[in-house]
Amino acid sequence: MSVLPVFVVFGLSFPPIFIELLVSLALFWLVKRVLTPSGIYDVVWHPALFNTALYCCVFYLVSCLFV
Repeated sequence: MSVLPVFVVFGLSFPPIFIELLVSLALFWLVKRVLTPSGIYDVVWHPALFNTALYCCVFYLVSCLFV
């Protein structure tokens, strides 16, 4: 159970995981922006799978911090 309350914006209620998804998306974009010039995508076999796995890892870390 999350300690964050349900957010209501203009009558729409958003669960706490929505905020975690937005925070992890922002962190993912930041990490991807740092990794792109480093040349790691030249070594990665499938960039889309790498991005998906990276987002899952970032989301896991953010959700662990929010609980």
